[in-house]
Amino acid sequence: MSRRRATHGAAVAPRPAQRAGLKQSPAVAWLVIAFLLGGGAYLTTSGWDNVYTLHRLEQASSAVEGRVLGKATRALSRGGQSWTLVVEYQPEGHPPLTKTFDVNGSTYRAAVASGVVRVTYHPDDPEVSLITKFAILPFQMLLGLGILMLLAGAFCVWIVRRPEAAKGADDASV
Repeated sequence: MSRRRATHGAAVAPRPAQRAGLKQSPAVAWLVIAFLLGGGAYLTTSGWDNVYTLHRLEQASSAVEGRVLGKATRALSRGGQSWTLVVEYQPEGHPPLTKTFDVNGSTYRAAVASGVVRVTYHPDDPEVSLITKFAILPFQMLLGLGILMLLAGAFCVWIVRRPEAAKGADDASV
């Protein structure tokens, strides 16, 4: 009981054995690196795919009416909703294509009511297409965050591997 009163409210310095347990293990470091590199690669490719599609369609695009073949809605985690349409469209000079598009709510409701929707596509590559033009900023942010994660992962690899190289140089000089 007296020991409890003596340490109550006072900061207790960790014992030397406890300090040794705080040393970073290589497995944890490599797990963090894997997360940074894997997550960074995923975010970079996701952001780049959408930014590149929008960029190509700004350079050259054609539009055609498409027929709505299917529809789906899905509840999102924070009470929102996402909408998708399955559309068949025939680009000029190409065979008909069927593609699933993510759309906004107003486009979804109008397409379901009418059964048709306007598809914008790249004339040289009709697979590059969209129905709803989303804001580009979120995709640019994904791309930037992915690149930062890749750089942080590469820096962590350098940090983890640096002591091994330094040890090898010290051993060679002795």
